[in-house]
Formats: sequence, structure tokens, C-alpha cells
Amino acid sequence: MPLPSSFCPYVGLQPYTEEERDFFFGRERDQRVIASNLYASSMTILYGASGVGKSSVLMAGVVPMLRTRARTAVVVFRDWQRYDFLTALKGECLKCVALATQKTVKTAVDRPLDELLFSVGEEFGGTILILLDQFEEYFLYHPESEAGNTFDGEFARAVNRDDVDANFLLALREDGLSRLDRFRARIPNLMGNLLRLRHLDAAAAEDAIRKPLTAYNDQLDQGETAVTIEDDLVRTIIDQVRSGSVSLAPSAGAGQPQDVEDDTRIETPFLQLVLQRLWEEERGASSHTLRLATLQKLGGAQEIVRTHLDAVMAQLEPREQTLCAGFFDRLVTPSGTKVACRLDDLGKWAGDLADQVLPVVNVLSESRILRTIAAPASQPGMPPSYEIFHDVLAPAVLDWRRRFVEQQTLEEIRREEQNKRDQERAEREREQELEKTREKSRRMRIIATAALCVMALLASLTFYAFQQRKEAIRSQKLAVASQELAQQRLHRIKNSIPLIKAALSDDPFKNLDKLAASTPELFNKDITFKVTYKSLNYTNPNGSSVYNFKIFPEIASIPGGIKSIASITYRMAHPTFAVQLVPTSPNDKFTIAYNGWGTIDVIAIIEYADPEEAPTIAIIDMEKVQTPE
Repeated sequence: MPLPSSFCPYVGLQPYTEEERDFFFGRERDQRVIASNLYASSMTILYGASGVGKSSVLMAGVVPMLRTRARTAVVVFRDWQRYDFLTALKGECLKCVALATQKTVKTAVDRPLDELLFSVGEEFGGTILILLDQFEEYFLYHPESEAGNTFDGEFARAVNRDDVDANFLLALREDGLSRLDRFRARIPNLMGNLLRLRHLDAAAAEDAIRKPLTAYNDQLDQGETAVTIEDDLVRTIIDQVRSGSVSLAPSAGAGQPQDVEDDTRIETPFLQLVLQRLWEEERGASSHTLRLATLQKLGGAQEIVRTHLDAVMAQLEPREQTLCAGFFDRLVTPSGTKVACRLDDLGKWAGDLADQVLPVVNVLSESRILRTIAAPASQPGMPPSYEIFHDVLAPAVLDWRRRFVEQQTLEEIRREEQNKRDQERAEREREQELEKTREKSRRMRIIATAALCVMALLASLTFYAFQQRKEAIRSQKLAVASQELAQQRLHRIKNSIPLIKAALSDDPFKNLDKLAASTPELFNKDITFKVTYKSLNYTNPNGSSVYNFKIFPEIASIPGGIKSIASITYRMAHPTFAVQLVPTSPNDKFTIAYNGWGTIDVIAIIEYADPEEAPTIAIIDMEKVQTPE
């Protein structure tokens, strides 16, 4: 079948699928090793760094290879965000066995997993190979505390039973390996067959570049021009996408482990993203050669990768960017794990911009920033869910949101400063007009007094002297009062600007200490803040217990009530927070919540509804005010 004109043999950030197996190269040895282990062991654990290509090697390499073997049913499952995932997994097992046998399977889907696999295995008479991809998401969506979840026990029995002819492969991120401890008590020798998928080396990366072009050219109609690639471009791309050379964000992100491999290892998603961009650029210019000059014109691999997300976000309107900033942090945990969220939940978080959510997520889905997850077939009326398209995008999404929020905060400060300057200018202009009116009145009084002096010179002179002295005293008082008012307003503005800048600086507590003595009135001592915490019953990779913290002001302690405050922005001044500026509003009662461990000092920037009132700062010592929820 001829390829469509829009076809690209490189997939960008999305994993290769089984339909794209003819264009998947560079993992031939890994495919054979994984397939052999899957056949030989009842439990195989495949792990690797985020973005190393686990899903691609399984879907485009291992699965097509296994499907060619007789009496073998291959099941692939990754829909862990579903509340009914266990039923869906069982249904997929029955579907794949029916496909392998070309017969209807009689086993009921409501049986426990081990019993279902035993029963369907008796009907099948062959081997069932079950690949559970992106398994780290199972722990994210289904914690041990989840009520009614029987998967742990059913899965362990299915692995342990000798009479169940089914072998399992768990594919997960390297930083999720420790979470498998949840099964240690149930599955003996759980970690006995570990396979690590490493980044491509230079030779494999060259295959991943050249061989898809060969496969593409082989499928061209007779007379069509083949696509070629310059040798210098191949060498340059491999050199520029080595591990650690490029990233989608300035840093890997909190909780993103760095792959400790030599510098000949290639970042697969970045390699594919660069190749896809070069293909689109050359084909858009009707060129049949991928050229080094085009890569250089685009700024090299680092620039292509770095601007991928920013280029998409720049196409959105300011209101749409504000909307994305409002829900991006819901789609990524602080540790960089993507989380699926339903469309109606995104609408609730969007507030007044709820009607813009669907058009925006559609744009992001078309640009492969988000992935759409359809509702279960059993619940067709349920809204779809959305998640970050690829794990490697998670740090970039958090970084974009951080930069956007910081820019919005600085712009708000500049607007407030400009408003204050405009108000002062208007006040000065009013004072000048008033002075002109006074001057005109004085001249009229002088003329009238002069006319009266003709009739009664002595009386008029006495009266005039008295009036002039009285007017001078009144004018002097008005001038002094106006000057004092202007000086007070200017003093507040001058003091508040360094205070806000200090709170937003790299070392806020040191800079705030310097200002405490000179501007104590801008440090809020009236409003008291509370911190509550609740255990989430799991630990981080360092063994520390993880809690859900909430920080909020006691409404009763606000002198003017909740309506007197426009917003409170919390500065989480600690390197473990990817997003350090968190704005809040009266709608959420100025409350923030996050998952973490340990306590820190938090800076609260309080902005008032009255534009005449300067912002103030409060320092929250979480350790002193925290109480269990």
C-alpha cells in the first residue's frame, strides 16, 4: 500500500506502535533478549530511564515478534488510570486469546485474574504472555490504601501458580523500581529477572536514522524520488543528542534521576524529535535530502528540542496561556510524573475560563503536548481524560508554567507601580488646577477690595490685611498636608518595591532580614497562618514519609476580613519545588496544597484590595504552626 504524502518515518516524541514496526530499528538485540526472557521466566521486569524507549521496543519490536509464534497469545496493557483497570485487563486477556485461536472464549470476565488465566489457558492450550507497560502508573493511580482493589492479590497468585500457563513482563521507569516492594511479600524472588534497557549507542542510533529511510524508499511507487540523508548530518545529529547534551527544560526537574551512562548513549526521544522536525522542514521545501545546512539553520538539536513546547504555547492567546498555567501543575506531579485528568475536572480548575478548556486541550493534543484518553466503553457518557504526551515533556511543562507565573507576577507588580504613578500624577494635576482656581479667586478679591478702598480706604485696608493673613495660613496648612500625604504615599511605594523584589530573589530570607529593620510596617504581624498535614502512607526514594500539606490564613485574623485582600502569593523557597511561586485568591480562601516531606519557611506576599495600601510580607514557619489534619 503506497504511503500517504504526509507520512514521516520518524515518530517524534510518541512511542512507536505495532503498525510502525517496519520503521523501527536500533533495538534488534534488545528485542531478542526481552522476548527470550519473557518466554523463559514467569516474571520479567524491564526498567530504564524515562524516555529510553521501553514502550517502543515492546510495541514495535517484541510484540510483533511474539505474534508470529504459534500457540502464543500476546496481551499488552497500560490503561492504569482507569478505575476499572482490572476488568479491562481481564477483558484484554480474553480478547487476545480469542484472536490467537480465532474462536470465542467461554471464560467469564468476572473471575479472579489467576482463575481466569487458568481457565482460558485450559481452553487455549498455549502460552499467554502479558506485558504490563508503564507499570509505575499503577502505583500512582492505585495506592495500597485504595478500597476494593484486589489486583495485588490476584496478580501475585497468577504469577505464583504453576498451573497457570502465563508469563508476565512489567515495564516501568527506573525511579519506580522501589515501589515493587509492595509485592515482595506476595511474590518470592520478585526481582530475580531484571532487564535494564539502556539508551541507544552511536551505532544503534545510526541504524535508527538510516534504516527508516531505506524502509520508506522501499515502499515508494516506481518513479518516485527516494529520500537520502547527508553523512555529515548523521554524525552531527548523533553528536548533538548524546545523553545529557539536550533537554526540554533548563534542569531535569525534581525527582528526575539522571542516567549514569557514558556519553556515547543517545537520547532516543530527542533523536526522533530532531529527525521529525528535519523531515518536515525538508519535505515542506520539496527537498528529497535531509541536509546538515537545514539543521544548522534551525539552530541545532538543542534549539529544536528546547523550543518544542515554547513554540506550541506561543501560538495560544494570552487568556489561553493563563488557562494552561492554571491546570498544567495538575497534570504533572512535583517529581515529574504525568497524571491523567478528566476534562470536567480541568474545567472546574479553570474557573471563569472553563468554556475555553476544550478548544485549548484540542490544540495541545493536535500538537502532541497532551494525549487524549477515551472514556471506558462501559461508560460512554463519561468525559475523556488528558495526560502529558510523554514523560520527557513533564519537566518542560513545569518549567514553562514556572516562567509564566513569574512573568505574570512581575507584570502585575509593574502594573500596580504604574497605576500608583498615574494616581500620583492625577493628584498633582488636581492640586495644580485647585491652585489656579485659588489664584484667580485671590485676584478677584483684590480687585473688589481695591474698589471698596475708594469708599473706605482705612477699613478696607484693615479687612484686606486680615483676609490675606487668614488665607496665607489656610494655604500653608493645605500645602503642608498635601506634601505630607504625597511623602507618605511615596514612602510606602518605595519601601514595598524592594520588599517584593527581596521576596522574589534567589536568597529571599537573607534579603528580607536586611529590610526588616528599615521597613517593619511592611512585615504583617496581624494575619496568622495555619499548616495542616495528613500522611499519604508512602515514602519517597530516600525513605522519608510523604504528607499532604495545606497552608492557609486564619480568616478571623485578617483585620479587614477576607474581602480586604486581593491575593496571597506563596514563595516556596526550596530547591525541591519545581514551581516556587503559587498565587491564590479569595475563591480558594488563599489555600495551597502539595505533597512532600519535612517543613520549610514559606514567604507569603499579601496584596490588598485597596490600591492605596502597599503589599506586605508574612513569614510562615511551618514547623511551629503545623497540626495534623
